[in-house]
Amino acid sequence: MGHLRKYFLGIVSGTTLALLLFPSSLSARAKVVGPPEVAWKDMNAKQKRVYMKEAVQPKMKEVFQAFDGKRFAKFTCETCHGKDASDRKYKMPSNDIHPLPNTPETFQAMMKKEPTWPKFTEFMAKKVVPAMGTLLDVPVFNPAKPVKGAFSCEKCHRLETTTP
Repeated sequence: MGHLRKYFLGIVSGTTLALLLFPSSLSARAKVVGPPEVAWKDMNAKQKRVYMKEAVQPKMKEVFQAFDGKRFAKFTCETCHGKDASDRKYKMPSNDIHPLPNTPETFQAMMKKEPTWPKFTEFMAKKVVPAMGTLLDVPVFNPAKPVKGAFSCEKCHRLETTTP
C-alpha cells in the first residue's frame, strides 16, 4: 500500500511541477484567438495556424465526413491545402484541389458532362462555403450582390487558364 501511495504522489507531484514549470504550454493550447474577436486578416501566422488546427479543421472534417465519410475518412490540413502546403506556407488556393472552369458557360458545360459535379457543387455551395464564411467571419459570395472579400470557390480552387 505504501508503494502505491508513493507512486500516486509522485505522479501528482510531477504533474503539478510540470504545470508550474511550463504554464505557457497549457495557456497556449487553451487560448484560441480567431474571428470575430480578431479578424482573419489581422491574425499573425501562429494565430492562424492554431485557429485552423483547433477550430477550422475539426469543423470542416465534420462537414466533409458527413458528406462522404469514406472519401474523406482521412481529413488533414493537406485535404484542403494540398501536399505542398508546408512549402507554400498553407496559402490558398491549393495546387491539389481540382481547378474550376473560369467562365459560367464552361462551368455549366462541365455540370452536364461530369456526373459528380452537380452533387459536389451543391455540397460546396450549401455546406462548405457557408461553413468557411462563418469560421472566417466573412460574407459568403452572393452573385446577386457581390461583396469584396466574400468567401467563394476561388478561395480554395484555382481557376483554369485559357490559352488564346
